[in-house]
Amino acid sequence: MKLWMARFLRLALWSVAAALLPAAPDNVVLRWNQAALSAIRASRAAPPVAARALAITHTCMFDAWAAYDAVAVGTRLGAGLRRPPGERTEANKEKAVSFAAYRALVDLFPGQRMMKFDPLMSELGFDASDASTDVQTPGGVGNVACQAVLVFRHRDGANQLGDLHDGAYSDYTAFSPANTAEV
Repeated sequence: MKLWMARFLRLALWSVAAALLPAAPDNVVLRWNQAALSAIRASRAAPPVAARALAITHTCMFDAWAAYDAVAVGTRLGAGLRRPPGERTEANKEKAVSFAAYRALVDLFPGQRMMKFDPLMSELGFDASDASTDVQTPGGVGNVACQAVLVFRHRDGANQLGDLHDGAYSDYTAFSPANTAEV
């Protein structure tokens, strides 16, 4: 048998074998990202609002994960949540990231909590009602990290809460464009 044919057959057999193996489950970040995208689609959020929601959710997840990394620092609390080396396990990271994502998405899309976010927490084996702020626990780390981001973002000028002017994300600046629209 020619060498190229043998290589082709090996590659073909490997491809078939790989296709028959069960797919690896998505990691928690991908699962929460899917939940965020689903919430955005369901809410029909405008592109700037959607981008902001993704940024907040991912910042919360990053800040929770950073507590379990030897070098990374969170965006709001710096290294203040850093956990000791013995606690830097995959399970702790997944739990902290999940609590952070959950808190962010419930804040951003409260009407979708029971249909989307609570079921995902349950699927992942976490108690969505755990609002602990004990940073000795992964759930507490996720909750605290996300709360710090949310407090900052509630005052970033986007008017998410609708407390600067009636209606969430509404203009409170009385902005008037200097140029006319070009068609």
